[in-house]
Amino acid sequence: MVNLSITQEYYLCAVNAKGKVPMMKFTAIHAAMFAGGILELFENGFIERDPDNKVIVAKPLTDGFCYLKPLYEYIAKEKPMKLKSQLRSLSNYVNSSKQFDELFPAIGISLVSLGCADEITSQGLLKSKERYAPKPEAVKLVIDKIRAELLENGNLADETLCLTVLLAKSFIIQDYFSKDESEQLKKRIDEVRTSDAYAIVKDIFDVALAGGLDPWH
Repeated sequence: MVNLSITQEYYLCAVNAKGKVPMMKFTAIHAAMFAGGILELFENGFIERDPDNKVIVAKPLTDGFCYLKPLYEYIAKEKPMKLKSQLRSLSNYVNSSKQFDELFPAIGISLVSLGCADEITSQGLLKSKERYAPKPEAVKLVIDKIRAELLENGNLADETLCLTVLLAKSFIIQDYFSKDESEQLKKRIDEVRTSDAYAIVKDIFDVALAGGLDPWH
């Protein structure tokens, strides 16, 4: 399997076989995808904090991360703010921005190009619509990685930790793991709650969701 980013792996687990986001988890999934995208932009140096601790665009987005363009462009046009204020401003993006509506398809298209998703065309009342459905084998590889690192005491990468937290907070984790496995995952996450990676992704998610949801607490 090709090396995927947090948002790409999250998409594979969150989007169903019809290329849709389950409506019962719609808000939490959008908040988690937002959090993953912000985290990726920080981690790869596309955005950063200036000397006044305000979030700014640091460098042009490269082709390998073009699926984050809708989110990157939204940040680029906003005036610089401190992180908490920026996140509160950006949280509006989750539910109302046309650009956020473009983020999921952009990630889906990137996965199609990598052979991890299939393009599905459905005919609507006025026009056709393209969706991007994860391939089962690609989803399995992501879940197997989580299982190996978190349940089988493998080397735990920050990326796997962040992905698992996002899956748990958006109520997706139980779709792939049994009740006993979910309890084991909870214990493993509890062990690393003091890590910087956990703190960052939790803070971003909670602000994006305007209060946060946590199925484990």
